[in-house]
Amino acid sequence: MDSEPTGVEAKRTRIGVLYALAAFFMWGLAVPLHFKLLSSVPALQILAHRIVWASVFALGLIVVFRQWSSLVEAVTSGRRLAFLSLSAGLIAINWLIYIWAVNSGHLVQTSLGYFINPLLNVVLGVLFLRERLHPAQVAACLVAGIGVIVLAVSSGEMPWVAIALACSFGCYGLVRKIVPVNPLVGFCIESMLLTPWRWSI
Repeated sequence: MDSEPTGVEAKRTRIGVLYALAAFFMWGLAVPLHFKLLSSVPALQILAHRIVWASVFALGLIVVFRQWSSLVEAVTSGRRLAFLSLSAGLIAINWLIYIWAVNSGHLVQTSLGYFINPLLNVVLGVLFLRERLHPAQVAACLVAGIGVIVLAVSSGEMPWVAIALACSFGCYGLVRKIVPVNPLVGFCIESMLLTPWRWSI
């Protein structure tokens, strides 16, 4: 009886790790190359296009996967909408800093920011979500932390971009962890909340 749920959970964990690796590969390699081709375009304009087309794409997925009821339920909940408004603001800040940094030649700092981010996620999980670390996990975090410090010192400058990226994305992840909303629905609502702002720039 217990082996089946455990097996299902293990399979979901493996799939989640593969998705995460694919996302970080795209975000760390493919996306910077794409943004670099757009270096002559202002960062705010690139962000505006990203918001609008993300809204269109997310709404299309909502239709395909028939998630309208979940979307309406989340939008009509004041508490969920407030949390998603906060997460939308955080992810917009993260996107803008990332786009500006890539187009301004701060690739090392953007990479450092996403090295810092998992460590910050661990800290936030321990502080706010009462998660506990095993000794091996603590050791792994210490080794990774030393690596981040070495990279930061070797850069020869205060890594403000890296810190801003890590903090904005880490806080975004914490907020999304707290609010009980389907990931696709949450992403769709965030994009739609940001879309009116796009027309004001």
